[in-house]
Amino acid sequence: MWTIIDRRLKQDKRGASTIVAVALSLVIIVVIVSNVVLWSYEMNQLDWEKMNEDITITDVSRITNSSWFVAQSEYMVNEGSHINGTYEDTESAEEGLWETFKERQPPVRLDFNGTFIIDSSTWSLTYIQTIEIQLRYRASDSGERWYFKAYNWATERYSDDGFNSTVGHMPTTEWRYYAVNLTDQWRSYVRDDGTIYVKFHDESPDLPPNRTSIDIDFLGMRAVIDGTCFTFRNEGSVTLHMVSLWIINSTLHQRYDIDLIVNSAETYSYIRADISLTSGSYAVKVVTERGNKAVYPVEV
Repeated sequence: MWTIIDRRLKQDKRGASTIVAVALSLVIIVVIVSNVVLWSYEMNQLDWEKMNEDITITDVSRITNSSWFVAQSEYMVNEGSHINGTYEDTESAEEGLWETFKERQPPVRLDFNGTFIIDSSTWSLTYIQTIEIQLRYRASDSGERWYFKAYNWATERYSDDGFNSTVGHMPTTEWRYYAVNLTDQWRSYVRDDGTIYVKFHDESPDLPPNRTSIDIDFLGMRAVIDGTCFTFRNEGSVTLHMVSLWIINSTLHQRYDIDLIVNSAETYSYIRADISLTSGSYAVKVVTERGNKAVYPVEV
C-alpha cells in the first residue's frame, strides 16, 4: 500500500512541475509579445511623427542691428524736476505719449539718467560692433545744446569719450531725433551683464527766469551687429525640435548647434549674431531631432 501512495505522490509532483513550467512559459511568451507589440507601436508612432513633420525655411536675411532696448525703470532726475508722464511713455515713438522734465530753479539745470539692459543672451557682447543711442524729443526753447553721456565702468564716471559726436544737439520746439554711437569704445560703457547707464543733460545754466522743459517721446539703444536672421515655418501637424543648422557653400560646411521648439503652424524668427553671410551663394540647412531637414538657397 505504501508503494502505491509513494508512486501517486511522485506522479503529482511531476504534474505540478509541468503546470509550473507551462505557466512560466506563458508568462515569458506574454512578456515577449507585449514588448514586441510595444516596440512596434513605438516605431509606428515615431514613423507617424516623422512623416507628419514639415519644416520649411521661408527667409534668410542679413541683420545689422538688434531691437531697441528701452529704460528698465523711471529715470533718475539729478537736477531739475519731473513734470508728467512715466518712463513707459518713452518706450516707443509717435504714439502721442511722452514724459516731460523741466530745468530747476537757479542755477537752472536739467540732468537725468536711465538704466538700459542689452539682452546679451540673444545679442552676445562678443559679436557687437558698437552701440547706438537714439532720442526723439522737443524743447520749449532752442537756446542751448543738449548732450548724451554714458557711465564708463572703467573710469567710474559719466563720459562721452569715444562717442562719434560730442558736440551735442540743438533742439527745436518740434519733434526731432538726436542720435550718437559709441564707436569702438562701446565696451567701456557696457557692463558684462549688458547694463548701460545713459545721462541726458543741458549745456550750461540758463539765465533766470528761463527754465527749459523737455518732452521725451522715445529714448532707447540698440546693438550694431553683422548677423543673420533665419525664419522657419512649421507646416506639419506636430511640434518639432530643431537641433542643428548648417551653412554650406563651395568652401564652407559649418554646423551650428541649435535648440528650437516650433509648434505646429508657427513661424519662428531665429537670430544669430555670430553668423555673417558675406557675398556669395549659400545653402542653409536645418535638421530636426527626428531627422527631417529643410534646405534654403541664399544669394548674398
